[in-house]
Amino acid sequence: MNRQLSALLAALVLTLPTASALADMPNLQISGFGTLGLVATGASDLRFTNLGIDQPDSTNPDFGPDSVLGIQANIAITDRTAAVVQLVSRENPRGNYNPRASLAFVSQNLTEAATLRVGRLRIPFFMLSDSLNINFANPWIRPPVEVYGLNPFSDLNGIDLLYRTRVGETDIEVHPYLGRSSISIYSSGNARLTRLMGVNVTMSTEQLTVFAGHGESPLTLNWGDKTFTLLTNLMPPDVNKALSGNDGHASFSSAGFQWDDGTWLLIGEYARRTNRRYANSAHGWHLTAARRFGNVMPYLTLARQTQDRPVAEASFSDPQLGALQTALFDGFNISRNGAQQSVALGTRWDFRRDAALKFEFTHVQTTDNSWGSSFFPHGDPMLIDLRNRSVNTVGVAIDVTF
Repeated sequence: MNRQLSALLAALVLTLPTASALADMPNLQISGFGTLGLVATGASDLRFTNLGIDQPDSTNPDFGPDSVLGIQANIAITDRTAAVVQLVSRENPRGNYNPRASLAFVSQNLTEAATLRVGRLRIPFFMLSDSLNINFANPWIRPPVEVYGLNPFSDLNGIDLLYRTRVGETDIEVHPYLGRSSISIYSSGNARLTRLMGVNVTMSTEQLTVFAGHGESPLTLNWGDKTFTLLTNLMPPDVNKALSGNDGHASFSSAGFQWDDGTWLLIGEYARRTNRRYANSAHGWHLTAARRFGNVMPYLTLARQTQDRPVAEASFSDPQLGALQTALFDGFNISRNGAQQSVALGTRWDFRRDAALKFEFTHVQTTDNSWGSSFFPHGDPMLIDLRNRSVNTVGVAIDVTF
């Protein structure tokens, strides 16, 4: 276990008494969450990674993809005004655990039904976006990457409105949002959504929740890995303009449901990402069925991601470089294609009111033109083929809240 992860665990232990002391302050509530997780792959030349979230590691098993620590402060300023700050530490694409503010906003209750929030918010691209870092809230060790890997953006620096009403036995929430977002990409790349606009609608009854949402924005994307650098040195300027730059546009749509009667739990979600350039277009879905036996809940998840359009298309006629350019260009498109399908079998054991132990076995199959959504080569990416791979992974995690 590396020093950064050890520091993360030490911070979790030291935070517990501190959080209890701060919670005694008036108008201030302190809470937190943490996960210590490891994941191992059955292939010596591959490493599991949460693409866009952590840095692909050389260790197997790896603690980086799933381990996280978060602290949240809720401050009541007036009867109608509040502030929320959430600090999260988890491995990022730069390979460190530097804490960052994942939430930092002020909210104002305009009416009993409408709340305006301004600051750093969570981008609600998915049905379970609000709990992506809080693994205790979800049945799995991590949400299915075939769907949740379609969009690694997590923060929204901007403004949103939560409007809630009730019709009969159904609670309805309408959630428009506006702002900007940026992320780092392994190893020195970056991406930005410069004018993100979207709206979600959620309907909930006692047992059923249904979600639908859509967002879109101009996109800036600059890849920073060695494969991309090698490629652009050999590509014509017009091809390079299609691979990275400031003139992209992305849209994202998703829909999902969750049904929970206290014994059975069913979760399903579909998402589609469309890019005009710089990144591929794809869609994915997952379906999870789980049953509770006391404090133990086994679950089965089926998931799949499919590419709709590659990053770019090009043909090369140079008699000397054409074959090499074609091979590198095709390889680049394949490396940016996350198409795969998986079957996961897991168990969650809530051994305490505020702690759960999870085990998960997953079988993943990549396609004949993709690297998949879950893996990165361990070694030279130019020499390792991830296409048509059948790979097993095993994960173990302890989730806590405090």
